[in-house]
Amino acid sequence: MNILVVDAVSEVRRKLIKYLQLEEKFHYVFETQTVKEAQRIMGTIRIDVIIFDIQLPDKSGLDLMMLRHKLVYKPVTIVCSNYGWPQYLNAYDNLSVDYFFDKSTELLELKLFIKNLVDKSDNYSSVFSHNHNFN
Repeated sequence: MNILVVDAVSEVRRKLIKYLQLEEKFHYVFETQTVKEAQRIMGTIRIDVIIFDIQLPDKSGLDLMMLRHKLVYKPVTIVCSNYGWPQYLNAYDNLSVDYFFDKSTELLELKLFIKNLVDKSDNYSSVFSHNHNFN
């Protein structure tokens, strides 16, 4: 399984990757700070899970959902953001975001969710683990 982490702040991405133990759970961990770069990655590499924030330097992270709808495969989409206000939650729902976790209060829940997701995957193998930063 491959995962893509999209957040504007490199330190936040690295801490998420470390805290969620992504390098131990996924074949490849890709990370970037922009929607444009995330779209390029998603267009060339099969990504199984995307964790993204809403506020990114070039666009809203929700723009990634437009590309997801065009892909043959449908990666699991997880918004990890501090933007849990009702208008954002409605937007997430309207764009078919799979899951939302509040970055400031629900990281433990996200960690448990990722663990369960990987444990249920038939394709999971911890033989390969690499981190790719495209910034």
